[in-house]
Amino acid sequence: MGLHSPESAIMSRRDLQRAHHRRAHPSGLARVKYRPVGAGALLRRNLLIYGLGGIILPFIGIKLIDVILVAFHLG
Repeated sequence: MGLHSPESAIMSRRDLQRAHHRRAHPSGLARVKYRPVGAGALLRRNLLIYGLGGIILPFIGIKLIDVILVAFHLG
């Protein structure tokens, strides 16, 4: 991924994890309304959310946070 250092990689992952926990806290489920949808639509939606959000976006987020950390630390 071309991160600056092992330390900045750890800090980037930690910050991304904190942001995720704030957004996906279980109390947020109380606001989710039930909508009946078909199995195909549900599968497509879950693949998009969990596939993209769980595999690709963390790498982009870690790299972005690493760039910001390095810019402020070395700037």
